[in-house]
Order: sequence, then C-alpha cells, then structure tokens
Amino acid sequence: MNITQAFRSSIAPGRLALILGSLAGLAVLLTLGGPGITIDEPLDVRPGRKYVDTLAREGLGFFDRATVDRVFRDNAEHPPLGRWLLGIASILGQPLELFIQGSADPLGLYLWAGRLAPAFGFAALVGLVVHASARRYGQTAGWAAGFSLLVMPRVFAHAHLGALDTFIALFWTLALLAADRALTSRRPLLAMTAAGGIWSLALLTKIHAWFLIPVVFVWAFVRLRQPVRSLIAFTLWVATGLSLFVLGWPWLWYDTLSRLRGYLGTGVDRTTLRVLYFGTVYADREVPWHYPWFYFAVTIPLGLHLLGLLGLWRGARSARSDPFPMLLAGSIILFLVVFSTRIPVYDGERLFLVVFPLWSIFIGLGFSALWERLHTRKLPKLGLAFALFGQGYGVVALHPFGLSYYNALVGGLAGAERLDLELTYWNDPVDRVLLNRLARVLPPHAPAALVPTLYPGQGLMTTNRALAGRSTILADQEALSVPGWIVVSRRTAYWPLGLREKVARGKMIMERRRQGVWLSAIYDLTPETPTVGTVGQGSSPIVQAPTSQSADDL
Repeated sequence: MNITQAFRSSIAPGRLALILGSLAGLAVLLTLGGPGITIDEPLDVRPGRKYVDTLAREGLGFFDRATVDRVFRDNAEHPPLGRWLLGIASILGQPLELFIQGSADPLGLYLWAGRLAPAFGFAALVGLVVHASARRYGQTAGWAAGFSLLVMPRVFAHAHLGALDTFIALFWTLALLAADRALTSRRPLLAMTAAGGIWSLALLTKIHAWFLIPVVFVWAFVRLRQPVRSLIAFTLWVATGLSLFVLGWPWLWYDTLSRLRGYLGTGVDRTTLRVLYFGTVYADREVPWHYPWFYFAVTIPLGLHLLGLLGLWRGARSARSDPFPMLLAGSIILFLVVFSTRIPVYDGERLFLVVFPLWSIFIGLGFSALWERLHTRKLPKLGLAFALFGQGYGVVALHPFGLSYYNALVGGLAGAERLDLELTYWNDPVDRVLLNRLARVLPPHAPAALVPTLYPGQGLMTTNRALAGRSTILADQEALSVPGWIVVSRRTAYWPLGLREKVARGKMIMERRRQGVWLSAIYDLTPETPTVGTVGQGSSPIVQAPTSQSADDL
C-alpha cells in the first residue's frame, strides 16, 4: 500500500485513534530515559509514592484528618490526581526499572518508572486528538492531527517527564471535547452532568482546569440557544465537577473554604521565578505581554503552523454550519490572552501546553483541505505527505533535549542563542550520558556540584546510579565556593554571580550540544587546572583541551 492509498483507505475513527495513540506511546517508551531528571519530577513523584504507600499501609485510615494533614500538607499546591498516577507508575514500574538499570535507585523514588504514566497519558492524548479530528473531518484529518501532535518537539519532550503537564493537556482537552459533545447530544442535561465528571479529572490535576468555566459557559449558550436550558446545563456541569473535585481531594474535606482559597491563591501568591527573554532577565509577572504568543509561534515546526493557519481559515469560513473550530480558536486565544496579563508566566510554552493539541486539530483540518484539493494527483499528494512527515525533523534532531527546540522563525536553536533566549528547560540536558562521564573521570573524594539549582537538595535528586556507585553526591550550587568539579546546565537566568569567571579558569571535560549550541557541560575547577578560555554572555566556553569531548551526536 502506498501513501496515497493509506490515506484513502477507510479506518474507523476509534481504530485509527488506537493505532496512532499506540505508536505515539511506543515512541515515548522507547526513548523514556533520554532527558535528565528535571526540576519538578522528584517534587511530583515523591508525593505520589507517599499517597500509595500510606493508603496501602493505613487503608481507610488514610482519610482521617491527622493522616490527611500529614500526607498532603507539604504538597497542596497542586491537586493529587497527577501525582497519584505518577506514584502508581513509579511503584508498579519499579521492578522494570530495576531490571533495566541493574541496580536500585539510590534515592528510592524510581523516577524513570514514574515517567511511564505521562508516556501512556501522551498516547491517550494523541488518540483523543485523532478520534476528534477523524470523527468530524475524516480520516485524513485524523492522521495529520495525530502525527502533528506527535512531532511537536516540546510536546513530545514533556511526555518524557514525570510531571503534571502532559496530564493537564490530556484532561483539559478531554473535558473540552466532552462538554461540546454533551451539548450536541439528544439529552444535553444528562450528558453535561457526565461531562462535569470528566472536568473534575482536569480540576484534580492542575489549576488550569478553572479556565474551562468561561469557555463552557459561553459554549452552552452557543450550542443550546435557549438561555434557561443553557444555564441549567452549565450549572449541572459545574456542580458535578466541583463536587467530584472536593470528593477526590481529601485535603479539602477539612477547613474546606480556607484550604480552597489557599489553593486558588497559589496561582497568584507564589515564589517569583526569573525568566530570560531576549537578553533581559524578568520576574515572572513582569514578562512582556507578547511572551506566550512568541513561544507559541516559535516552538512548533513552521510547516505545521502553516497547515494550522489554513485549517483556521477553513474553519472560519464554515463557522455558521460548524462552529466547533471557533470553540478551539476561542480556547487557544483565551489561554494566550490570560498569560499575556500579569499572571506569572515562565518556562516557555509549558504553562499553556494545552493549546498545542487544540492547534493540532486545526493542522489536521488544513492538511485535509490541501489533500482534498489535490484530488487524484498522486505525485503532489505524495509530496504533501512527505512534507508533513518532514516536520518530524525537530524531534529527531533535538532529542532528548526537545525542550530546547525553536523553529525556523528564529533560526533554530542557534538563532535562539543569538537572540539570547532561554536555551534549556530545567536540567534536562544533564542526562545520563553526561553524569556517567562525570562518574568515570571524577577523582576519588573530589567535590562536585550542580549549577544552577533552584531548591535545596536538587543536586542530590540529580545524582544518578553511576555517581552514587562512586559514593559521590552532587551538591547544590552553594558549594560552588569550594574548588571542585561542576555540572552546568545552561539555564542562564539562574547562573550565580561569578560562574562565568570561574568556568573561564577551569577546564571543560564534556559538553552536550545540539545544533552547534552547548546545553550542559562538565568543568574541572580544581586549583591546579590551568586557564584555558573565556566565557562570554550567551556564548560557549572557548576551550582547547585534549581530554575534552563534544557530545553533540550522542
């Protein structure tokens, strides 16, 4: 079967979703160990394991107030569903990690096993997008939508991390699509009650779920066109979702109102983070309004954006007969507008990752429009299919550091370096390759530190089996004052004062590079090390040493 026949052959939306979702999940599973341990993973997997262990040990006693306070007090900044999933995956996958790694996790968290949960979540998300697109716009749109989501480098990279972002993208998209389908069903009131239950899954994952309230409120009136009936349907949706939200989070069973106010305040009253944007370091509330629009524009392959714009145009033309694309567009704009205000925004696209699966549906619609326009012209169709497949270049070229991806609008990662944009997420370039090399070359009893670090113990959490086997624990960046070895991640907004000068006097042992840009490195800063180069703002150290190694192709 050739490519044009594959797109033309009839496959039911459910089966198509299963095929592409399974392929997406397999792609993540086979590359799961690539990125280094990122900043949030220990903070999300550890509570999840605690939930599971406590429930197994205490049974129904888990819900007593004293136990609830002990279990949730230090992690109540997020609801528990995502962490439950991570904890279950970490514990169930622990034997598999032991088998693959050959030794126990020195931290006892089994973070690699925890990553199984978002991998399956990503498979479900791709399948959901495929099904929604194929059911509405045909098989070709379904194929293209699912594939485009799979090859968005930053979305694919987030699916490798034991954190909450892939889960909220899944449950937010599911809740939106469920509400739309409920409003167009034969019994919308009953269906909206069930859709509220699905919304509770998003509420129990992350605070982003509350943004669905204005979307669904407006959409209920658009779809039902009867004010009283629309209001009743919306009320049932809200009541069901909020009830199950409180029921699913035991922390809210006691002192409900004060704890709910405290939780909702975490989106406003929180530690300020620093953001590098075009050479300036901003506080997260002071970032220019265009930050989310810029990152949405430059973190998706350019060819996919062009298809998405075509799909948006086609959807706008048919809005009277099919308003569904306007629901997607309105949701995307809502998120981008909200994060254009003084709400804290940081980490590139991460906080509005939910717009990417919605945009992939537009991409599928745009691809389908071109495909249909070509009719029976086989060669142009073949070229169009290969052009779509070619959008996967970024995933391959940047892996396992897909969170450093920038598209052609800024000249790729090298262009982002020239523009002095943030080049990494948090520690993902400090991967097993780099740490294993450090374990091989580090002299006995030599101190080693991770730079930068954001919270106490981050160096410990980054220490892998190879280093632990040498009885070496990475210290936090405060240890930089003691001459020794350092592992540097290129999160420059958090580099401590004097780091550039210290590195300039040290010796580079190894770098991890992509597209000619260094993302992480090992340096020997012991006193006997001769001066070998200088470090300039936004540039790679100039080092010539026979023991150094560039790892651009590893």
